[in-house]
Amino acid sequence: MSKAKSFVEKATFDALSEAITGATVWQDAPENAPGDVVIIGDMKSFGLGAKGNTDDRRVSISIVTIVEAEERAPLLALQEQIETALDGAEIEVNGWTLAFGFEDDDAVLSEDGATYTGITSFGVQVFAP
Repeated sequence: MSKAKSFVEKATFDALSEAITGATVWQDAPENAPGDVVIIGDMKSFGLGAKGNTDDRRVSISIVTIVEAEERAPLLALQEQIETALDGAEIEVNGWTLAFGFEDDDAVLSEDGATYTGITSFGVQVFAP
């Protein structure tokens, strides 16, 4: 259900906007966004398979981080902020309960040799009211 993904996107954006320092948080980053950025990336939802309330979902979400730096440390610092803000968070949005859990992350040097890109992934259990 797209409503579950919408609530996860909003809660993620709000939590990261409050927690992230040293970068701008975007839901939809414009091309050539200035500075280091944190972007709410791909989302996918799955039914929980339980009988009854079919609005409950598991949503996977990827947070993309792009840093222009000569070393990986600034990227890792942003990824730590992301994990601290979301891992274990339980957020309520319009009566829906969202429970975030860290899944994995990566940190890659881009081909240009001056940009590091990271993806931090979370699974979110979404329970309808």
